[in-house]
Amino acid sequence: MPLTSHPQSSLRDLPLDGLRGLCAALVFYAHAFAPSAALDPRWAPPPQFWWLNLGYAAVMMFFVLSGYVIGLTTSGPATAGNVRLYLGRRALRLLPVNTAAVLLAWALLPANPPGTVLANLGFLQNSEAYPGGVIFGLLPNNTNLWSLNYEVVYYLAFLAWWRWAPRAGWVWSGLALLALAAPAGLPVTAQISHYACGGLYWFAGLAIARHTAPMANGTARRGNWPAAFLGLYALWTLAPFRHLTLSFEWYPLLGLTPASIHRLDFLLGCVWCLLAVSGRAPSLQRRFALLTLGWSTAGLCITWAIEPFTATDGLAAAALTAAWLLVRWNPDGSPLARLAPLGAVSFGIYAFALPIQFAQQKFFPEFSGSPVTFIIRLVGLGLLTVGLAWAVERKLTPWLRRYFLRPSADRRPVGDRPA
Repeated sequence: MPLTSHPQSSLRDLPLDGLRGLCAALVFYAHAFAPSAALDPRWAPPPQFWWLNLGYAAVMMFFVLSGYVIGLTTSGPATAGNVRLYLGRRALRLLPVNTAAVLLAWALLPANPPGTVLANLGFLQNSEAYPGGVIFGLLPNNTNLWSLNYEVVYYLAFLAWWRWAPRAGWVWSGLALLALAAPAGLPVTAQISHYACGGLYWFAGLAIARHTAPMANGTARRGNWPAAFLGLYALWTLAPFRHLTLSFEWYPLLGLTPASIHRLDFLLGCVWCLLAVSGRAPSLQRRFALLTLGWSTAGLCITWAIEPFTATDGLAAAALTAAWLLVRWNPDGSPLARLAPLGAVSFGIYAFALPIQFAQQKFFPEFSGSPVTFIIRLVGLGLLTVGLAWAVERKLTPWLRRYFLRPSADRRPVGDRPA
């Protein structure tokens, strides 16, 4: 049977917004604290800060959240009017931020080729060839935008799912086969296989929204989200399947992005995390908790057996131990809800931080070389990024949404409207 939707509360889920904000903060952190003088050209943070690098992991969680939100907000039959409304909402979600991010990157680095700028404005950017061998490059000072190309593909693919409502098993099987096609040597480009692999994350979020009932009204406790966060860190760091891939030299399974087979086991933790934060399907939460922690434990054993044990592995082992100890604790979501304001501008933070970070190096090259200059640069980067994100996401985008999504008669000049 096709998936069916559940009624959605009109209230925002603040802990879920907090999770989105946390993901944006992790991407911001990954770029600012990279041990390569990425923010301050003459001083880099100690490598211990890099132990918490979860930038790519946050992007994969974003894919799951994206599918989940579409599953919650899009219902009813795929009529022409509903499809137009859906496309209009998606365009107004992506276009203002993406356009501002691309133009900002171009303004701060005019050497960006005009063709690359145009491709990024049209969401065509990628790092691998489309069918026919065509590649549209990433902006070197805003490589984050690679994921928006994937988002547009998933938004458009959703229209086919919405129209024909295939069984979930067929969708899972089709995506899995496409994800494996290029590594298996079939005549499918690596880009298509990576779309399919990321699509498994996106469709998982959609399936959670459609298959599971929302948390009952008045329920204070959610799921064991602290343990889920710890388990996510352990799973990403220990990376059982990635270690097996490298150990057995299955190099075709590797890819340039985390949307490839070598990182597919991370989906277990993402599903657990979303279920725990949203408070949905407690019995399913427990199953994914055991799958995530069990596979992470296997990853710890694999790492111990085939590689020198590093300090990062030790931190992951500590996180895994804490996750096992806390797995039955189900606190409320109030700590996450406090991050909701950050979640409200998370897209802008994700899209604007990197070009501003590179611009600081360009415009203030002499103000560098110490922890103090690094901290001042970090605070400046944060304020500029959040300020620009707030202006575009909380001011410009709502105004565009009110203008373009209201009936056409209301958009006419006042003098042309009927009395």
